[in-house]
Amino acid sequence: MTTDHLAPLEQAVERLAALVRDASGDEPVPACAPWTVRDLVLHAGTVHRWAASIVLSGQRLAEPSAPVVPGDLADWYAATGAALVAALRAVDPSEPVPNFSRVDETAAFWPRRQLHEVTVHTVDVLQALGHDASRTDVPAALAADGVDEVLRVFFPRMTARGARPDVRSRVRLVADDVDASWVVAPADDVAATPVLLPSTTADVDQTVTGRASDLYLALWHRVPADRLRCRGDDAVALLAGPTTP
Repeated sequence: MTTDHLAPLEQAVERLAALVRDASGDEPVPACAPWTVRDLVLHAGTVHRWAASIVLSGQRLAEPSAPVVPGDLADWYAATGAALVAALRAVDPSEPVPNFSRVDETAAFWPRRQLHEVTVHTVDVLQALGHDASRTDVPAALAADGVDEVLRVFFPRMTARGARPDVRSRVRLVADDVDASWVVAPADDVAATPVLLPSTTADVDQTVTGRASDLYLALWHRVPADRLRCRGDDAVALLAGPTTP
């Protein structure tokens, strides 16, 4: 799994900015209806500003409203993304910095979170522009890191909200192209502290198996679950239920 998130984040921001230059901004985004590409880019840039402000201030801040962008949208997004990367580089990764999940409250949390924010929204823009599935694949190591983030950051948050998939038994998720796996337990599993269990020790009989990219994007509901091989009703329920906000 990737450990250097800043360099890939910088590259991901540049790629998304380039895609925005090819868009009119009015294209519907299938996974984020009723958003258009312009709405999505404003959201992404606003999140970048918010993350940079938190990292530089060391304070827990409310997410701001979307700004007015009077000029070129791609230029605005590129500048905003560059400012985010600069802010992240200015702060030591070990410095205490809050985040919305209350997990790993150091500056190191934010490059990873913003990398996956950009990665998923790049897939959104590619889909909005009509690119085929091969263009929306995510590199395997990055995708595996994203699966790990979903399970370690978002599942505990959704469990606390009572909004996670109704899984009644332990399910192993297997990224078979990178030899990585994770086990998700039911919310009331007394052995599950946290909900994610060590995949090498947990006893399971239900599985979700496939490429890391498909597993990652299915958890974010950007590709259909039928790209993966599910064994067991809870494996199906895991992908069908809310896995991310």
